[in-house]
Amino acid sequence: MNKYKHYKNDISEIINTDVNQSDWKLIRKLHLPKKYNDPSSEETKKGIVLDVEATGLSIGHDDVIQLALLPFEYETSTGRITNIKKDKAFNGLREPRIPISEEASLITGITNEMVLNKTIDSNSVEEIINNTDLVIAHNASYDRPMVEQHWNCFKNVSWACTFKSINWLKEGFSSAKLELLGLNYGWFYAGHDAFNDCEACLALLAETLPLRNETVFSVLREYAKNPTYLIKAIDAPYSKKNILRRRGYKWRPADQLNGKVWWTETNDYEEELAWLNKEIYKREINIPIKKITAFVTCFSVIAMCLYLRSES
Repeated sequence: MNKYKHYKNDISEIINTDVNQSDWKLIRKLHLPKKYNDPSSEETKKGIVLDVEATGLSIGHDDVIQLALLPFEYETSTGRITNIKKDKAFNGLREPRIPISEEASLITGITNEMVLNKTIDSNSVEEIINNTDLVIAHNASYDRPMVEQHWNCFKNVSWACTFKSINWLKEGFSSAKLELLGLNYGWFYAGHDAFNDCEACLALLAETLPLRNETVFSVLREYAKNPTYLIKAIDAPYSKKNILRRRGYKWRPADQLNGKVWWTETNDYEEELAWLNKEIYKREINIPIKKITAFVTCFSVIAMCLYLRSES
């Protein structure tokens, strides 16, 4: 027990007295509404927010233990989110091919006993995904390859990512973690449960970005229409690893398929190639690139694997 507290007031004092509002911020538990806007005569499409929990973070090694899908409707012309289809949502557990690690159980609250003999019906998943215009995840480069291992229907839909497709730092947020973004917008939720994460991600889509003064979903849709480019820093000097990491490059370890390479995804490949030649290689070299979009089956890690395989 600490002798001194980090704060001087308890909640009763805050409620019953006048306080300097600049000293406090009210955070509420997230309660997702049934709709964000009333539907109009505009054409609507279906989107789905997806999240998975798994035995770990290695895409090639770990396996899905929980899948959650939360459908919603939005207007095609305006991007306004209308109805949230909680009655059509899916949330299921499955027994993975490898045991759940102790660390994963501590994070998710899911144990090996809870998933024993549990399966997820593929027909139920396909029924929800049918006629979906866009699947959204907070870190789609992880979630997408994880679900595509088990359900082929995810290979035939367009994807978008709230984690990578928004410049959260530029918008004034110090972190792109879903829980911290929610706190900045004034709400909290119980994270690391796939369905709770879906609700939080959908709530995030409806929020307005401070700098752009547009909803997250509107910006996300625009980003998804534009191509991005996968670039690998071939034979980058070991001494440059920290510079690459600060730039946002990810290391693909040697024990993974076509590994031992630094790679990144960007929407301005000319600027990135110029930066690599100047800061990393100190000379002009031929650096291959791979064009990808949210509306083709290759995305992030999947595209990278195919790309690296084609270059090896």
